[in-house]
Amino acid sequence: MSIQGVHHIGITTGHFADTVRLYEEGLGFTIKHTWGRDKKVYMMETGDGTCVEVFEGEEAPAASHAQHANGEWMHLALRSADIHADYARALAAGAKPKLPPTYADILEATPQPVYMWFAYLIGYDGEEIELIQELEGPAQ
Repeated sequence: MSIQGVHHIGITTGHFADTVRLYEEGLGFTIKHTWGRDKKVYMMETGDGTCVEVFEGEEAPAASHAQHANGEWMHLALRSADIHADYARALAAGAKPKLPPTYADILEATPQPVYMWFAYLIGYDGEEIELIQELEGPAQ
């Protein structure tokens, strides 16, 4: 197999400057490349080589993301080493809270149980961002 992992995930935003600020200041991404003539495009690196490609779009009315259509991305999930600090930093940069850091143990997972903290944020265009901090064992 020659696939080596996810290169990038693309998102179009009607709130370009705010979204770039959220992803850069709130989530710790770095701007890897920029381009665009009529519209701006930023390739933002997450820290492990994976990128989010942010396209400047038109501002649209807020949509409800309670239901996702087939083929629509559900959320961007990011690994976190300190979910509480990362969640707070993202809120300070303009993300909206959806679910604060919450502990979960998925005991039925195979081949072994999964223990983790997870949280959800909402970006400027309604995109869902999940933070996950996996644990070696049950939370104390």
